[in-house]
Amino acid sequence: MISWIQRYFQKHFRLVFAAILIAVALPMVFIYSASGGTGDSHGGGKILQRPFFGHNLGNAEETRRIFSDASWSIRLKAGYDALQGDQIQQYALQRIAGLALADQLRLPVPTADQVAKVITTLRAFQNEQGQFDQARYTQFGDSLKTRTDFTGADVNRILRDDLRLEALGKLIGGPGYVLPRDIQEQLRLADSVWTVQIATLDYATFNPALNPTEDTLKKFHADNAFRYEVPARPRLSMVEFKGADYLPPVAPTEAELRAYYDANASRFPVPAEAGKKDDKPAAAPAAPVDNFPKVRAQVETALKSAVGARGASKAANDLANAIFERKLTANSPELTAFLAEQRHPAKPVPPFAPDQPPADLPWLGNYAEQIARLSAQRHFSDPLPTTDSFAILLWNESLPGYKPLFAEVRDRVLADYKESEKRKLFIARGQALRTQLQAAGTNFATVAAAEKLDVKSYANFTLRQPPQDIPYAAYSVLQNLAAGQVAEMVAEPTKGYLVYAQEKKLPDLTPANPHYAEIQQQMMLRTSANNSSAYLAGLVEHELKKTEPATP
Repeated sequence: MISWIQRYFQKHFRLVFAAILIAVALPMVFIYSASGGTGDSHGGGKILQRPFFGHNLGNAEETRRIFSDASWSIRLKAGYDALQGDQIQQYALQRIAGLALADQLRLPVPTADQVAKVITTLRAFQNEQGQFDQARYTQFGDSLKTRTDFTGADVNRILRDDLRLEALGKLIGGPGYVLPRDIQEQLRLADSVWTVQIATLDYATFNPALNPTEDTLKKFHADNAFRYEVPARPRLSMVEFKGADYLPPVAPTEAELRAYYDANASRFPVPAEAGKKDDKPAAAPAAPVDNFPKVRAQVETALKSAVGARGASKAANDLANAIFERKLTANSPELTAFLAEQRHPAKPVPPFAPDQPPADLPWLGNYAEQIARLSAQRHFSDPLPTTDSFAILLWNESLPGYKPLFAEVRDRVLADYKESEKRKLFIARGQALRTQLQAAGTNFATVAAAEKLDVKSYANFTLRQPPQDIPYAAYSVLQNLAAGQVAEMVAEPTKGYLVYAQEKKLPDLTPANPHYAEIQQQMMLRTSANNSSAYLAGLVEHELKKTEPATP
């Protein structure tokens, strides 16, 4: 983590500056409404005034441009919309405050050469290796030619503003002094050389004996009654259209199969020949190999299924449209008669909680949102794809929520109790093992193996360049671990990690270390950025308070 932060900060200062700017800014969310002091007045078409550093936040068009500029600023720097919602609002307001201060300090407008130079550093125009990609830049320029709301002139203006804001940040942020001990601490974290052993306790194979009494389960049920409450939900029935009922009556032709295979070849890998061994490298084929004959049966099955699914989908959509157009109401005799006429009578669905669909209809768990919207007024759903069909759900009635008795949910209570107790015992086992392994000292691996733990060693690495396969949970504890210590077990859902710091070599913590100046510069930049963002946040807050609507 330390190494990533350092490398990213060094290469992408502008983006990191913006992120820090947002992170420490005070919340400044405002709403476009008359009560908030912005937006159009409804009393005669008069535009409300909310001055903000020479701009009017009461003018919807002007405000839209402020936020659009901020969005494009971040998009160009990061290569994507890295800020959303409140964050982009805060960033937009601070850009305006910063530009007003830059005008007051008479900071010069960047030249065309300076703008051209910064373009090559923008993430939006770089490849995966972080190098400027002319093709991406050209494609972006071409896309602007078809737009009227955003032009190349807007891009240049935003980049000039960002360069002025960067220059302003250096002025108001100051040099960003840091103490030598802070630099040394970062050096210690980043460049200490570690040799560690990691013992892994597997949760799946940890099976303590758990035989709770009925009284214990009843108490667990009472203490955790909220887990088993059944919310209000609809009772449903279902009209189903199976893809198998809509298979084509005639087998597809060879030309159809070939066309379907050519369009979906990646879906039909050729199975490896069992027992075939060949140590010699395969020679490059003179021509592409046609694998269609080997997978023809799979292609035919897939094509039939696709045709059947399309037929089922169309039939389900036709039925839903007919119910709507005929204005058939919920549970009405007319609806029942119509479904019988279509030879698709509704089948009842057993009542179920949203997280507990019937065992034979597990796909219902994917449609909690659609089910929740059903009511007497909206009594049928859109066609929903299932594992092998399309289904329309019909509302029958709304069932009230209730608290089930212990006997109704005993199996769930037992499973929950066992899982809860197993997790507690797993943590306790980790604590006991840590005490045992700490006492073992240099015999860590031997004792861990005797306890049937999987042990791996990782030698001579730094947090700046950790081993590729080291578990992140185990890697993260090293920041606060001393040589010879065993860390508290880090428990994940499926594993528990016990980390033994076999050796820890500290780096040179004096300015003679080449990394000393590098880390010092990075920390100074970050401190300066924090100072700058705090100052701009204060300016924004003060300016907004001038026109803050009075509170009754």
